[in-house]
Amino acid sequence: MTSTPPRQREVRWEVPADPSVTAKCRTLVRETLTGWQMPGLVDDVVLVVSELLGNALVHGGPPILLTLSAAGGVLYGAVTDRGPGWPRIREAGTDREHGRGLRIVAALTDRWGVDPVATGTGKTIWFSLAHAAPGRRPLPVGGPRPVAGPLPSP
Repeated sequence: MTSTPPRQREVRWEVPADPSVTAKCRTLVRETLTGWQMPGLVDDVVLVVSELLGNALVHGGPPILLTLSAAGGVLYGAVTDRGPGWPRIREAGTDREHGRGLRIVAALTDRWGVDPVATGTGKTIWFSLAHAAPGRRPLPVGGPRPVAGPLPSP
């Protein structure tokens, strides 16, 4: 008896370096996850993708690539940009508008991290979340969360 490997789904979008497209990206993510029957992840993933795209648009460089994939009970997401900067978790005071994005990513995902692109300048910020396929329990995504720096105590 042979087992069938889990079906992998993947979508990729090249995102223009224009902040006005963030709303369209949120819609694409929402529609994709709904189509993949992952309604329980929609709100968190939309927020995570918004934060990562915002960082890429402000601190990164084009081209910007947004990827979502799902296999084996895990949803993976990534935002790649060609900017030279490297993300870091910043101190976010209660009266500051900026500096919370990576903290939000860490709070809403099972794992996340940053990898350099294979060639040239740039990086990919990725995340993963366990999900339950219809009629199945989610697989654990255990292990420590890789982060760009230690989180200070509240």
